Amino acid sequence: MSIAQQTKFLTKLHKELSVESDDYRRRTANKRMHTFVVTRRAIRRGIKDRLEKNYPDISKATIMKILKQSDVYVRALIRETGRNVVGMSKRDDGITITKFTPSKIEAAFEASGKDRFNQIKRSYDKNWGTAAKGISGVVKKVLEVSDANLEAKSLWNLEHNYLKGIIETQVKDAIDNALLEEEAISRASVHNFFKGMGIELDVIRNGDTGVMEVFLGSQRANAKEGGIAGAKTAKLKKALLNALRTLENGGILSNLEGSDSFKAAKTKKARREVLEPFKKVKNATVTSKDTKANNSKTKVSKSIVQKTIIGKNASKKRTVRASKAKKAGAASQPLQMIGLINKALPDTVRKNMREPALVNRTGRFAESVQVTDIVKTPKGFPSIGYTYQRNPYQVFEEGSSGNWANGNRDPRDLIDKSIREIAAQFAIGRFYTRRV
Repeated sequence: MSIAQQTKFLTKLHKELSVESDDYRRRTANKRMHTFVVTRRAIRRGIKDRLEKNYPDISKATIMKILKQSDVYVRALIRETGRNVVGMSKRDDGITITKFTPSKIEAAFEASGKDRFNQIKRSYDKNWGTAAKGISGVVKKVLEVSDANLEAKSLWNLEHNYLKGIIETQVKDAIDNALLEEEAISRASVHNFFKGMGIELDVIRNGDTGVMEVFLGSQRANAKEGGIAGAKTAKLKKALLNALRTLENGGILSNLEGSDSFKAAKTKKARREVLEPFKKVKNATVTSKDTKANNSKTKVSKSIVQKTIIGKNASKKRTVRASKAKKAGAASQPLQMIGLINKALPDTVRKNMREPALVNRTGRFAESVQVTDIVKTPKGFPSIGYTYQRNPYQVFEEGSSGNWANGNRDPRDLIDKSIREIAAQFAIGRFYTRRV
């Protein structure tokens, strides 16, 4: 790894991180898909945190009394906010409200070029002042004071989920952009570099999805978390400047080496996911070189790729049972079958998008679904690989983080159903589907 390569990467990273967070928020983050959650519990926490700040000697019993008497205003805030979001969804197909009860709201605002963050703020900004005024009256009555005029902005903020805020997302985007420009450096080496400089890695947002997850929550908690993240980012920028000085003086950073580049690692990961099932094929020869990241020596032979992925000239050896699949089967003519399925897939998915599954609104999800490959399992059955626009729709997958998966909206179930509906026309028989 040369000094020039390391300098180029760190300079690009520092430039990306030097963009003012307000500019990054306005131009990038606010225009991504947002999920919005309002809960009675989070609103009550904002009241509790402010009471403890303004009245240090207040007892838990008194706080509970105030919360109980304030509940009518809390529920009114949730009710009116939910109604506003419903109204927005009728005017904008990209807005979906998935839950609306007296104590909880869940809504999704798809990326569309609009400032989704500020749209969400507008859903409650005419109502939270009324709620704060009512709560102030309760505090005056219970504490018998005359100066308890609580402002809404001192009680609540529109918060980002923990470690998924503007700062963490900006750092992740900055790293991704710098890595794409300097291919010789790996993501793992960047993390090792940060560790060596004493940087806490939680300042880097985790996960592949760029969905911004926001909720109406405690102003005090939000301010505290924002201050911590800001301090970590300042430390990161300082570490970058120190590293650049080292390079300027002729030194080199041993923990910023690279084995697999960012692009190469992503390519190898996709290749591993496709080829991994065929390592279990009985009597199949598997040698290795580059299917594992970080200088692995695993390589799947060309003959195996042809037999299992392309499906041409299947081996006649009786020792490989997978080759006994019927020649008319999907796995023996994958390219033709992929074309036939993909031709009908968007319309079929769109037709099947109805409650309680995902509902078709913009058509973007249905158009993004595509079969990528058809291979044979060790027992000779077709395995159909597909992909879809995971950002933002992966949040609905069962097991994903957040509150959007409910067992009915999983995109994988919808796609599996649609593929099977199409496959039935070609009498494919037993097969499997998998997201790649």
